[in-house]
Amino acid sequence: KMAGGRGRRSRKREDIQKAKQRKISRALKLAEINKKAKHQQEEYVRRKQLAERDALRRAQGLEGVSSLHSRTDQDASSSSASEDERQTAYDLLVTSLQSNRDQSSSDELVDSEEEEEYDDYDEQEEEDGNESDENSEDEDSTRVRNGEDVSEEEEKSNPEDQTSEDEEETGREKVPKRQKRKKGDEEEDEALDKRMMKKKARSKEQDKREEQEKEGQWSSDEESEGENHEEEKNTAGKDPFWHHLTTELQEDQVEKLVKQSSWESKEAMWKVLGRVVHATCPEVTKSSISVNKDSISKMNVRGLLCTNWCEVNGVSSEKSTVEAERPLDGEFTARQRELFSLMHAYKDLYYSGRTHENGEELRRLYCLHALNHVLKTRSVVTRHNTKLKLGAEVDPDSDEFQDQGLTRPKVLLVVPFREAALRTVHIITQLMTRPDGKPVEVMNKKRFQEEYSELEHAPPKVPLPEDFEATFAGNIDDHFRIGLSVSRRNVRLYSPFYLSDIIIASPLGLRTVIGAEGEKDRDYDFLSSIEVLILDQADVYLMQNWEHIQHLMQHMHLQPKETHGTDFSRVRMWYLNGWAKYYRQTLIFSSIPSPEINAIFNKHCHNYAGKVQVSNPPTRGTICQVALQLPQVFRRVECSSFTQAADARFNFFTSQILPQYKDGNMQHTLFFIPSYFDFVRIRNYFRQQDINFAQICEYTTQANISRARQYFQRGERPFLLYTERFHFFRRYRLRGIRSLVFYELPHFPHFYSELCNMLETGSEEGVSDRTCTVLYTKYDAQRLAAVVGASRCGHMITSGKAVHMFVTGEQG
Repeated sequence: KMAGGRGRRSRKREDIQKAKQRKISRALKLAEINKKAKHQQEEYVRRKQLAERDALRRAQGLEGVSSLHSRTDQDASSSSASEDERQTAYDLLVTSLQSNRDQSSSDELVDSEEEEEYDDYDEQEEEDGNESDENSEDEDSTRVRNGEDVSEEEEKSNPEDQTSEDEEETGREKVPKRQKRKKGDEEEDEALDKRMMKKKARSKEQDKREEQEKEGQWSSDEESEGENHEEEKNTAGKDPFWHHLTTELQEDQVEKLVKQSSWESKEAMWKVLGRVVHATCPEVTKSSISVNKDSISKMNVRGLLCTNWCEVNGVSSEKSTVEAERPLDGEFTARQRELFSLMHAYKDLYYSGRTHENGEELRRLYCLHALNHVLKTRSVVTRHNTKLKLGAEVDPDSDEFQDQGLTRPKVLLVVPFREAALRTVHIITQLMTRPDGKPVEVMNKKRFQEEYSELEHAPPKVPLPEDFEATFAGNIDDHFRIGLSVSRRNVRLYSPFYLSDIIIASPLGLRTVIGAEGEKDRDYDFLSSIEVLILDQADVYLMQNWEHIQHLMQHMHLQPKETHGTDFSRVRMWYLNGWAKYYRQTLIFSSIPSPEINAIFNKHCHNYAGKVQVSNPPTRGTICQVALQLPQVFRRVECSSFTQAADARFNFFTSQILPQYKDGNMQHTLFFIPSYFDFVRIRNYFRQQDINFAQICEYTTQANISRARQYFQRGERPFLLYTERFHFFRRYRLRGIRSLVFYELPHFPHFYSELCNMLETGSEEGVSDRTCTVLYTKYDAQRLAAVVGASRCGHMITSGKAVHMFVTGEQG
């Protein structure tokens, strides 16, 4: 079987090599014919000039006026007849060349389909299934390059080339015979001209296909370019897509956008989103925000998406009993309508209210926005390609045909796991359903399902929280990247990045491609022309590796190292000026507000249209979810700056907190440490002080985890160091906890109540000896507010007292 597979692959390579040779020979022959045609045209012009000079000399040498007129008419008629006949010969030659091009285009399409069949067959025969993304990109590039091969047999069977060459050589000898043609011959010529016109019409469509593939654009998919074209013309001033991309910024405006002091913020209260903070630069734009209550068909959304949106969005949300999640008029939920009003206005958005309940609702919404942007960009480029192909005049001072970026990818969608990518692609294919109701063709679908579908794993022995099951459902591999090429007829998965419209990837998958400074095999040119950046589940990236996100933002919109086949006459001017980051829209969705996400939103989002942050301060906090009667002591650590906070907290812990727990009565103490760097620092300190302890972190093996839990539960190890990242990925219920110390407040506020409620599970002698201690600084205000509430947080930060106690219970 393996030998048979190698034989088939060998035959495929031989067929591709033969196709390349046929293509080269065909190109050489066409070049030779074009050269002969050019020579024939020059010869025709030269002979025409000689005939005119001879006629002029003969006219000047005659004396009689009548004889002069008679000879001039005769020479003119003879010259006209000769000119017509020579022109006819040249026209026949051009027509023959055009017909050859028609035949060549049809042959190219046939060879392209054959090669795709070979590729699909090879994928089915491949047993190991471990092809890397880079190899898939190389195969797709080879498929595109070899998609223009022609057939040698059809080339030899085409007699029009030889006929054209014979007419070139004997054109002058046939002139006297053609002057004696009969009416029947003229009718045959007219019929021949009609056939040639039909071939030219077909050739235009095929040439359009070839040109788009060569330019790195989209293949022709028989989409009617007239669809929505008149509507786009009439609504170009109202459509946010057109307004955002065609607005030209000035240098002084760009300088204002860089300075944060030039931005002004306004707050508003919306019905569902709540507190909305809108920041703009008044000297650049004075736009305001409001809820768009129009139907989706009146929002300048592509007609195909409008048709499919109601069905895609209304399936799972009709059963909801929550008002914000019920669809209005079968189109949007109340939350979706308010968020889409901001997205569709091309404003940056940071929404920290994402939950496992509304996650799919938000996913459908940003997929709609991303597809609408890609399809509109595609429509503009394809329409301009058609105009240029038909010979439209290009004004050097006009920006009419400047419709592209430095590279093709326009949307970058960052998600944490393969399961999220699988759901996103599924929604995209649903939104791209054809008008006749048939599903869109998805290329490489089988391979995608195999690599991104859910992995088989044993069900949990104990019930886990709902948010954990929703976050880690399906395939949770966090190293992947995939390109999508979108057209009206099909969605191509695993397309090379520079032939893709949408890129879906994880932070780790992007980091391995971008690489680090000094590495040879690194590539970040595909990030140069991203116009819509979507970061979904940004809170999960805090638990994976936040440096990957920072590294990604630092490499956005850098100058490409290579041209990648870019036609710079079609590139928008603000790309050439290096102002792409001021036009990029960034959408961030998170379940928690975080200083790290705020830093990304404030430092790397410079959209001239403005940015909106949905920020609702918590009123009660998760401390109200602690069901155990437990005294909780919050101790403030004084520090003068944020950079000194880590050292100040460590010194306070070793000098004030740890000595209290070294007493023999303070056994079974759990130290919760959010940062891995602080975990390593405390672990090394415990080893230096010969303190008996156990440790569990995200890098601990399963065997060591089991031993550490047993040692801690039995009291053999009095202290247990426990990281937040491990709790996020495992969510274990630890037994034997009597004292709990939060070295720093957790990123996820519900972790606080979960760990506090674990103290009850180890209680056999009452809860009077249970304690909880929390360390915080004034720079932890955001985390503190999520735990104790916004009003209590303000008092604890500004109070003259450094110690605050809360007691929770069943009646609290």
